[in-house]
Amino acid sequence: MSTGAIVAIVIGALILIALAVMLARRGRERRMESMREEAHEHRTQARVRARTAEREQADADEAAARAKKARAAAEEQAAQARRAEAEAEAKSEHAQHERGHAEELHGRATEVDPDAGDNGGRRRLFGRRRDEETAEEETQQEERVGSRTTGTDDPGRRDSTH
Repeated sequence: MSTGAIVAIVIGALILIALAVMLARRGRERRMESMREEAHEHRTQARVRARTAEREQADADEAAARAKKARAAAEEQAAQARRAEAEAEAKSEHAQHERGHAEELHGRATEVDPDAGDNGGRRRLFGRRRDEETAEEETQQEERVGSRTTGTDDPGRRDSTH
């Protein structure tokens, strides 16, 4: 082989190597650009999803606050209902006590009333004894009122004319 042929083969091989390196660089550049575009798309999607997640979290927080408020209102209503039930029970017990006391007093009145036997246990509204008791009570009340206005019952009080 001649030297010219060897030089031509070497130059051809160098050109082929240079072409291969250049094509490899372009391929790598394309892959890098493709990876950059993919990374940009991922970042864009990540920002969109982050905003969506923030909105959904805000909605969730608001719903939790509403639920907490509703739970507090329900607990307050339950407490009011318990207080009302306790009050109703206390009033019922008091009414039962008063009813028993009234029945007891009615029984005593029937035992003591001399006129209860005459009318089958009914009271006489206008009887001689009642009129006498009423007149006596009115007299006593008039005496008390009169003594207060004159000051005669109070030894420490002196008339302004003395």
